[in-house]
Amino acid sequence: MIAVDAMSPPTVESPRLVDQLLRDRPAMIARIQRGTELAAIMRTMCLTIAIAMAIVGAALGSYRGGIQVAFAAIKLPLVLLGTAALSAPALSAIGTALGRRSRVAVDLALVMSALAFGSLLLAACTPLVMLGRAMEMPYHRMILLVVFMFAAAGVASLRMIVRALAAEAAPGWRTSVVGLCTVFALVGGQLAWSLRPYLVRPRAQDIVFVHDIEGSLLDSIETVIDSAQGNYSRSEAPL
Repeated sequence: MIAVDAMSPPTVESPRLVDQLLRDRPAMIARIQRGTELAAIMRTMCLTIAIAMAIVGAALGSYRGGIQVAFAAIKLPLVLLGTAALSAPALSAIGTALGRRSRVAVDLALVMSALAFGSLLLAACTPLVMLGRAMEMPYHRMILLVVFMFAAAGVASLRMIVRALAAEAAPGWRTSVVGLCTVFALVGGQLAWSLRPYLVRPRAQDIVFVHDIEGSLLDSIETVIDSAQGNYSRSEAPL
């Protein structure tokens, strides 16, 4: 059934799917749960994530400028698409273990649609990044702004998935939500951490595509909060 759907041409235009995602998410959820147009939905949401996150990445990269604009525009779509690819099978596996009917394609379409919605929210917030850049907002405060933006978008994405699972009312859906949230946070956070940097200090001399792993993500967040308050662990603040 999935193979036939993937080979058949889409009957729903991509702009209409994106419009429905923004204006009527319950209808989008119902469409996904019926299992109709799944191939068209996944193609549209994949393209939406790629374009929206490339815009967000370019905005973050502009804080430093130069090649960092392209680097961040390439890496951020990979983070969200990788999160969708790894989180959807986890949702299906957890649900199946709890007695829910296994529908991998439906779960993948749902997760990708939720992440596409979050990516559109982030794209809508890029003027805040550009405003901070124009105002020469300090580096660590800019990082906190970006973390807040991504956290808000992540909550909105998870809310859409929770709404879909609640409407489905399958056995153990609450446990599935908890498991998905855990996987979602771990996978998304680790992918984002592994592919950093996205936001680079304006005075940085060397720009690399990916940094070496140093410490954990939680350690980095704690360091950023301290640095934003002027508390540095080193003898002097970095350039």
